[in-house]
Amino acid sequence: MHRSVTNPLPEGARRHRMHCAGILIGLLLPGFALANDGYFQNGYGVKTQGMAGAGIAFPQESLSIVGNPAAAAALGNSAEMDVELLRPFRAATIHGNSLAPDAEYSGNGLRRFAVPEMAVTYQLGPKWSTGLAMYGNGGMNTKYGVNPFGRFGGSRTAGVNLAQVLISPTIAYRITPNQSIGLSVNVLYETFSAYGLQTFGAFSQNPGALSDRNSDYGFGAGVRLGYLGRMTSWLQIGAMWQSKTKVGSFQRYSGLLEKGGNLDMPEYYGFGVDVTPVSSVDVAVDITRINYHDVAVVGDSFDSIFSGNRLGAPNGPGFGWKNCTAIKVGINWHATDRLQLRVGYNHAGATVANYETFPNILAPNTTEHQYSAGASWTISPKWEISAMGLYAPSVIIHGAPNIIPPSFGGGTVDLKSSVLAFGGGAEYHF
Repeated sequence: MHRSVTNPLPEGARRHRMHCAGILIGLLLPGFALANDGYFQNGYGVKTQGMAGAGIAFPQESLSIVGNPAAAAALGNSAEMDVELLRPFRAATIHGNSLAPDAEYSGNGLRRFAVPEMAVTYQLGPKWSTGLAMYGNGGMNTKYGVNPFGRFGGSRTAGVNLAQVLISPTIAYRITPNQSIGLSVNVLYETFSAYGLQTFGAFSQNPGALSDRNSDYGFGAGVRLGYLGRMTSWLQIGAMWQSKTKVGSFQRYSGLLEKGGNLDMPEYYGFGVDVTPVSSVDVAVDITRINYHDVAVVGDSFDSIFSGNRLGAPNGPGFGWKNCTAIKVGINWHATDRLQLRVGYNHAGATVANYETFPNILAPNTTEHQYSAGASWTISPKWEISAMGLYAPSVIIHGAPNIIPPSFGGGTVDLKSSVLAFGGGAEYHF
């Protein structure tokens, strides 16, 4: 992963320097909070999130280039900075297990998150536009003060943390006055850590690289393509596709993650429409798909661990996540020349199946319904401020009977999670 230099630093010093740089990026950008469409954000930018993420065909803000790179051609010269405050709730219940009484475990050791994101767009000429966005994803995040695996031999606290921080330079080209295409290069910095999993050491091909190794990091790069086109005065359409992104291996966790510690970012694509029934109202609808099941570890079933397939081995046990299809509907109303109001609803299929609840104690992402609202106020021709609120109510996934194997005392696991979020931001037009 490291380039050779004439006078190389010791390996530990180089890793420490790069890791510190990654921590600095992580402090500036999102990624360490429970997201909503699996571990992706439901949308990017406070206006888009106020419409539950609907925005592929309805670019409103600089950060719209994350949802559709072609949006850069429609946004002019602007810069945006947002901050979102999230309060996730995560819990797991183990019952019917012969080793200990029924118990519920709270994974909310990390309770609150401040998540900033930012972007700028600039029109180079009549045909070309450019932009730069900084943002992130995260959601495989838990911290159990009481280790749920303690009854099986685990100790201390337990949990995992996956964070993805991205910087995306973007270029867009206007094909015709009403159609544009765009390209973003996604430069990805990813961190991962796991702790409290000692009980699974006997099931790992490398028990010394399984748990409690602090944070490891990796880098990757991918692309995102977009199209935006106005068909009629009342209809605009958009589409986007993001490649699967290969990430450098987390060698500290090669006894947990297969292929030497591999944890890639999945393929993601979607289609959207924006309908304007009257001049002051836009109705945006997006359909998106995230292919979690095609990513090693995230998509691999955990069941194979009990048939002799070891953690960290090729096609080894994982979280068994399903692909996530989300339908997002948002309404934006220009109530006055200065005030816009918006609401949204997002239905994202659960990524966790009822026969995979045992490993997903570590990542109990069960939310399916998200409700949001937001508003924007134009202070001056150059400045606009916006706010949003989002609530994803608690959903319980009841584990299949005897999902815990007999060697662990049998029984089952139920999972639940919910999210409450508020955000605000400002945009400057220049």
